Amino acid sequence: MKFCYECGYKLEGFEKFCPECGKEFKSSKDTEHFVESIFNQFISDVDQIKKETLQMFDEMDVEDAFDDFSKNSKKALNRDIIYINRARRKLENSGDNQRVIYLCNKALLVDELNWEAYYLKGRALINLERYDEAIEELINCLALNEDYIDARLYVAKAYHLKGEIGYALKVYDSVLNIDEKCFEALCGKALIFFEQEDYFEAEKYFSKANNISSLPKDCRYKWDVSSKKIKEE
Repeated sequence: MKFCYECGYKLEGFEKFCPECGKEFKSSKDTEHFVESIFNQFISDVDQIKKETLQMFDEMDVEDAFDDFSKNSKKALNRDIIYINRARRKLENSGDNQRVIYLCNKALLVDELNWEAYYLKGRALINLERYDEAIEELINCLALNEDYIDARLYVAKAYHLKGEIGYALKVYDSVLNIDEKCFEALCGKALIFFEQEDYFEAEKYFSKANNISSLPKDCRYKWDVSSKKIKEE
């Protein structure tokens, strides 16, 4: 197929003059000039489009865009809940605390506002005797769900195990301000007083706890010891 390079009219190929504009063709190459010019322009346009497209992607934070898309997709699919359910089972059944922490971190990558991920991670860190880290994670949980009593109880437990008795008692008191019949808080305070050899206070709180629910064997033994020590005095 040939064209007049002057006006672009389609030719049969044997014309000496263009039927449209009257251009005289001196050689067969003249009729091919227009096609070549169109092809060159096409290549130039493609190159320009390519450059503009690459520039557009350079200006966009593509990695963040894909990360956000992935995160939102996983969140929409409740992927964080799947991680949490696995972490909860691991914590209760296998004691694989490192795996619990890993699963909680995966959940938080999907939803950094998942309070239960911080809670379960805090409990696993207590089991690993990493008390400062545990307290930090549990406080993160409470920042999102301030009335979650179990998180407060484990904060108190972490302070107790860490040896900061004053803080532990204050946290147990904060729980009792919410629920004066919290069995775990009453037992927690009783155990601290027993360790401090304050048998009067220990006996008082063991008694309060036992009025709510039967004391476990270890606590009952310490309650009996406290009662005997008081009688001896």
